[in-house]
Amino acid sequence: MAIIFESLLLEAGVLAACTLTALYFYFKNSWTYWKKRNVPYVEPTFPFGNFRDVMLIRKSMGEVCKNLYDQLDGEKYGGTYLFTKSGFLFRDPEIIKNVLVKDFSNFHDRGFYMNEEWEPLSGHLFLLPGNKWRKLRAKLTPTFTSGKMKMMFHTLVDCGQELGECLTETAKSEEVIEIKDVVARFSTDVISSCAFGIQCNCLKNPDAEFRQWGRKVFEPSIRGAISGLLSALTPKLFAVLKLQQLDKNVSKYFRKMVQDTISYREENDVKRNDFMQLLIQLKNKGVVDADYTDDHQNEHTITEEKSDDTKLSMNSVAAQAFVFFVAGFETSSTTMTFCLYELSLNPDIQDRVRREIDEILKKHDGKLTYEAVQEMEYLDKVVSETLRKYPPLPILNRECTKTYHIPGTDVVLNKGDPTVIPVLGLHHDPKYYPNPERFDPERFSEEEKAKRHHYVYLPFGEGPRICIGLRFGLMQTKVGLISLLYRYQFNASKETPVPLVMDVKSFILSPVGGMHLQIKKRN
Repeated sequence: MAIIFESLLLEAGVLAACTLTALYFYFKNSWTYWKKRNVPYVEPTFPFGNFRDVMLIRKSMGEVCKNLYDQLDGEKYGGTYLFTKSGFLFRDPEIIKNVLVKDFSNFHDRGFYMNEEWEPLSGHLFLLPGNKWRKLRAKLTPTFTSGKMKMMFHTLVDCGQELGECLTETAKSEEVIEIKDVVARFSTDVISSCAFGIQCNCLKNPDAEFRQWGRKVFEPSIRGAISGLLSALTPKLFAVLKLQQLDKNVSKYFRKMVQDTISYREENDVKRNDFMQLLIQLKNKGVVDADYTDDHQNEHTITEEKSDDTKLSMNSVAAQAFVFFVAGFETSSTTMTFCLYELSLNPDIQDRVRREIDEILKKHDGKLTYEAVQEMEYLDKVVSETLRKYPPLPILNRECTKTYHIPGTDVVLNKGDPTVIPVLGLHHDPKYYPNPERFDPERFSEEEKAKRHHYVYLPFGEGPRICIGLRFGLMQTKVGLISLLYRYQFNASKETPVPLVMDVKSFILSPVGGMHLQIKKRN
């Protein structure tokens, strides 16, 4: 019996060895794809290709793509592999400009998996492909003009006032606080009011129900990291495995909240100056009311065909409100966190920002107005440098939607090829930003910006799929920072991480363990 058992073990071992050997040579053969096409590439390793550290949860996708960008130094682009699947990484800003703008029709989709029937909240502007995206973008663009931003500005100021006041006692005792949680609660109050039409008062009540559900959306996890990776790089496998990035209970909660809010407003004829009211207009009429002070958001605004009078469904309204929360909450709160971190390490810059805030507010009779925020040029430079050093989305995904011949080369990308623009790599390239780890707001003076290619700074993307809410995000971030810096001074403490360590499980750039800074009343 023992002899038979040993024989079976031997046969199983031989079979396993043969299988691994066959797999190895299959992978090696697959990894000749870019070499045969004379495309530079980073040598892959068995079995993960170029993404071992991502698959083993050692590094974030953004950091790995930055490393690939660095390894391809001197090249305009390069090939990558995830297991045996080939991908393409753009490095040259002129080619990136073509991909995002000039040849947008070849790269109009992000390549993430989405299914509106399976998960209604996935039917939002960020994920939608092709014609569905184009029609929805045209409908939503008028909701983010400067006129509509001014309409919502008072809500931001009210939340900013509460943000400043909630830290009064803490500042008196000069405590060390976890500032990321504080600004996250501020962002939650802003978004819950503007996007969902509810007052959740997270600054006063950190355990508010909306805040608890919001946490579930952004809690970094290994499951979330892997499913996000598969959704971006292998959407077909994601669909086959029927993976979900969003908890079913979270989806149910947000959809019910939107439905209840709309029902209450329509039954009681309640109208508010917020994003939800604009979505209700799109649900009922298919268009938002004209605002004669509105202007075009940017040169890439998409105009809607007059014949398209489709109204938004309830699920679509919920999906747009949800992505407003997802995009506006985490990106703004992390940007404020990183900004206060850098200002704590660079007190001279912090003092200069505070002086500008004082001068502009005095000019406006002590009131924080929309116009006052626009006049704070140095604050704008500081926020821009924060977004340069810590872009919330460290990569931009684009799927090749039809065969594309890269101009001036022999390289041809096929339909379905996943591509990536490594934003973190571009933002930290010393060729464009000398001494990139140094925090220097003057990189964004008009003179310095004129020296650089426009497409080496992409915190919001560019082209027709540029972040539709960038104005709102910047406005929210600046109001939050003004509300804090006008009253308080922030310093690094023994608990402040230097250098920063990023959370490898988070797709959005985020520090591990929050951000601990000392706060005290300003001098």
